[in-house]
Amino acid sequence: MNAKLRYLCVAVCASLALVGCTPGDSLGTPSDGNSDQPVVEDSTSSEETGTGEQEQDGPILSDEDVMATMTCEVLTEDQLSALGVFGTFDRGARVEIGESNGATWWAVVLEVVGDDGTVDARSSFITKSATLDDFSDGTWIELPSENTWQNVDWDHDMLVRGQSALTLARRTLAAS
Repeated sequence: MNAKLRYLCVAVCASLALVGCTPGDSLGTPSDGNSDQPVVEDSTSSEETGTGEQEQDGPILSDEDVMATMTCEVLTEDQLSALGVFGTFDRGARVEIGESNGATWWAVVLEVVGDDGTVDARSSFITKSATLDDFSDGTWIELPSENTWQNVDWDHDMLVRGQSALTLARRTLAAS
């Protein structure tokens, strides 16, 4: 099933590229077609988009002490199904990052696992959605694998908490 899905996705993307109509940039983030910058959907405040500190100060690293204070929740089949708009995933996890400007943020990591047990695909998001029963319940920002925090304008401490939450979610999934 996973192999068929991968081949279908490759065929669709290749077809779109041949006609000059790619669905986003090479990182898989949406693009408005007028610039090389990704478009962040559902942005409603300056807190959610910006240059991020990562570009200016180097990569944001996770903090083991911060991770020790966090709890990771492995997603249920029902929760994964509710997030089907983002794709079909085999497993997922979420970790509360903390509060910024009156909203509680969560890190969500979703993975597709191949027949050999290795991760074939991974998508990472931050969201203000307290429940995963309905993805439209809050803002969702996809985090690219490189320059992860480029679309997030948080202070350094919050970025470290975010990176720590992502690391904890990935470690939890790797151990499951």
